[in-house]
Amino acid sequence: MNFLRSFHDIVSDQSQSFDEKTHSLLKFGLDVFNLDIAIVSKIEQNIYTVLYVITPDNSLASGTTFDLEGTYCVHTLAANAALTFHKASSSRIANHPCYLNFQLESYIGAPIKVGSNVFGTVNFSSPAVSTPFSQQAHDYVELFAQWLGAEFARKITNEQLIKNNNTLLKLEAVANIGTWEVDLLTDKVTWSEQTRRIYQVSDSYVPDLNAATEFFKAGESRESIVNAVNSAIQSGEKWHLDLELVTANGQTLWVSTFGEAELLNGRCVRLFGTLQDVTESVMLREELKNKKAEAERMLEDRSMLLAKISHELRTPLNGITGMLTTLLGERREDKRVEKLKIALRSADILLSIINEVLDFSKINHGELKLEPNHFLLKTIFVDLASLYIPLFRDSKVDFQTSITIADDCWAYCDNARLSQIASNLLSNALKFTDEGLVKFNADVNVVGDKLALHLEVCDSGRGMTNSFLDSLFSPFTQEIDAKKSKGGTGLGLAIVKELIDFMGGTITVDSTFNQGTTFIVDIPLAVGAVQIENNPRVNVVIAATNLSVLVVDDNQINRLVLDASLEKLNIKADFAVDGEDAILKCKQKKYDLIFMDCVMPQLDGLEATKILRAQHICPYADTLIVALTANTSSTDKVACKEAGMDMFISKPFKLHSIEEAVVNAVGKNKTKEIS
Repeated sequence: MNFLRSFHDIVSDQSQSFDEKTHSLLKFGLDVFNLDIAIVSKIEQNIYTVLYVITPDNSLASGTTFDLEGTYCVHTLAANAALTFHKASSSRIANHPCYLNFQLESYIGAPIKVGSNVFGTVNFSSPAVSTPFSQQAHDYVELFAQWLGAEFARKITNEQLIKNNNTLLKLEAVANIGTWEVDLLTDKVTWSEQTRRIYQVSDSYVPDLNAATEFFKAGESRESIVNAVNSAIQSGEKWHLDLELVTANGQTLWVSTFGEAELLNGRCVRLFGTLQDVTESVMLREELKNKKAEAERMLEDRSMLLAKISHELRTPLNGITGMLTTLLGERREDKRVEKLKIALRSADILLSIINEVLDFSKINHGELKLEPNHFLLKTIFVDLASLYIPLFRDSKVDFQTSITIADDCWAYCDNARLSQIASNLLSNALKFTDEGLVKFNADVNVVGDKLALHLEVCDSGRGMTNSFLDSLFSPFTQEIDAKKSKGGTGLGLAIVKELIDFMGGTITVDSTFNQGTTFIVDIPLAVGAVQIENNPRVNVVIAATNLSVLVVDDNQINRLVLDASLEKLNIKADFAVDGEDAILKCKQKKYDLIFMDCVMPQLDGLEATKILRAQHICPYADTLIVALTANTSSTDKVACKEAGMDMFISKPFKLHSIEEAVVNAVGKNKTKEIS
């Protein structure tokens, strides 16, 4: 009874902490068992860690670890009960590492369990031989182990509760989730700290059920929460709603509210749940919804584009391949010329379709950029009119033009895009006018420091219905009857509208079905600077004869085409099949002009140019390097310039582009000779 009284006094002492009680218990155990060393251990994955310890000389510290197999406690755990040795040297553990290393003769220990799991051991030992341990001693050490197990379980649970509570508070703050409950027996409403933050009320605010629902935005949100609360009270139905809430500060939020009822004898006595600020996620969801719709639209556009171009490309391809094939056996000169003209016209149509597709792709990806320059404004429309006069003559449609622009009016804008706009409108008028006339008017006025360009294209063609006018500038839109199908990609007017918007202008259309259509375009243009014009082609052929030219391209057909073009200028070029080959040839011979393809195996044109410039194999002063590539984006042009190229020519090229490069090379060569 003295043992139990002493044990009770230790474990029930409210003035001592758990650590202090454990230390007192170990001292008490040393007295009871008349031993020298007392240890409480924790065992994880065969690692024995000392948590609490008492030794005569304080030679063992808390936190010391051992291999479990090297301790007597391995036998205690195997026995799963209290275990004793009073003279280890003559027992079955005489060769155990613990005896060999520490010469501990006597030992008594028991496993500490937390629930059904082993936590560790409590054990007492001594290097001296003791009297055999009684059954009562076994009971005492197991009592120690049971109390320690219960206290460790309580400690672990408390630590976990504190950790969970701290985690919950952090999660509420991070996730903007608050908790709430309503005691229907006392009409008391309780909000967590985070719930108060969401409502933007003070810590002293005392909520009630009616006030809580009044925070929800009047209309659908408030009606939904009131109905959800009533259903929960009447039938115990849960709710999970996304609603709009107006805070005490007047801020509108989206909240996700979850509620559940607690029933007692069929009666609802409590409501509880959570409230989360989901404004960002709702906005993100709407944004994703819009992006999804946009992606689906772009996917549909792409599918329609592929379907359209796969059909439209066949006609010009058929014209090219068909005419070229029949040329093989054609002996009559006039027929050969006629077929070549048809093949070239088909090639122009094919290039036009490809350019439309590329423009549409640039617009869709926000990559459309203008390339302004100074030019005589009138020449754009005079040249365009002269191009369309024979086309209208062939179609037997009267083509009337009125271009009231001064001969010396210089403008600064992207003249190629301006020509593209007018050309698309004239092409549509030609395509959809079977008889009658087409009028093309162009004039300009000075407004402040700007030029106000005004264009009109009026036709007496088939016109358009009101429903079609609504989608006129959408891509792939066409109004084609089965008997008079004109084809086309349906991209022309969509591109025109984007170009005009991009240039800060406007386009309007007036059309009556079966009577005709009028397009009116107004575009503000910057005033251009007067440019001194010269004739770069004078004596080009003679001067180019002495140029040394290198063509770098991995494609044999491209090399043959360029060779044929250069022969017209009396130039016999050398050839390289990739960047490495080009560098080798440039080391062997100095070239005045290099046409460099950008995309090639082994070493591409950009890297080859960088090496030629960096190693002074082809200095800027000596060699003109021209990019000749199918990559035509503004990014590609910048990359070519940064690599050290002087000019940029896109494939398929026109002869005048090659002539321009030759002129520039001749000029560079003359400058070098003079210096």
